[in-house]
Amino acid sequence: MSTNAVRTTLITGAASGIGAALARHLTALGERVIGVDLSNADICADLAVPAERAALVARVQKITPSLDAVVMCAGVSPPVAGDTLVSVNYFGVADLLPRLLPLLQRGRQPRAVVISSLASLHPIDTRLVEMCLAGEEFAARKQAANIGAPSYASSKRALTQWIRRTAALPGWADAGVLLNGIAPGVVKTPMVAPLLETAEGREALSAGVPTVVRDYATAEQIVPLLAFLASPANGYMVGQVPFVDGGADVLLRGEAAL
Repeated sequence: MSTNAVRTTLITGAASGIGAALARHLTALGERVIGVDLSNADICADLAVPAERAALVARVQKITPSLDAVVMCAGVSPPVAGDTLVSVNYFGVADLLPRLLPLLQRGRQPRAVVISSLASLHPIDTRLVEMCLAGEEFAARKQAANIGAPSYASSKRALTQWIRRTAALPGWADAGVLLNGIAPGVVKTPMVAPLLETAEGREALSAGVPTVVRDYATAEQIVPLLAFLASPANGYMVGQVPFVDGGADVLLRGEAAL
């Protein structure tokens, strides 16, 4: 197969926000994009539903025999209910991406990228994180419904740990499938728009995600790093989750490297 063959990338959350911006970027480069979202996508599926995740894989297989990259952009935040939130943000990756691994293993210089969040540094519910990492979705949904808003940070902490745990497992990097993530701060997407529209919301964002730059990121500013991690140019990063946050990590943790 020619090394100049068009790459095929599957993007979840492709109908809006960062996922849509990445889809436009890759399409402009001449790459093939398969978009997944609740609606207005090549494949419409609800990643909060386990059965739809399983069916999604079969639908992808009907479109393509292999994938060169998968970028998991789908995510939700409060006021979405905690049970739905944890199923989308954590299990919508940790359950679905391994199901797509055989397609990636047949791809060319395959890459997988997951969007976590700067919120992974915020206070968490340890029990919920443990349930997620143990694969106990029913229990995790129940716990998330009980604790409410902290489900978001907890789901993203679990997701970051899952990326680091999974990236070095057999069948991933040793098979050429490099798995990494990114941890954005505030990005001006439809998910964040309601908070930016009120003084109370902006104050809450500023307290939780302080920055040293003048404005929050646009989706297009996040895309170049995602595109690099999903490309053959990224030939050596494994299990990394760099912060793309306007300095929030530095402000929250200081000079601590770990």
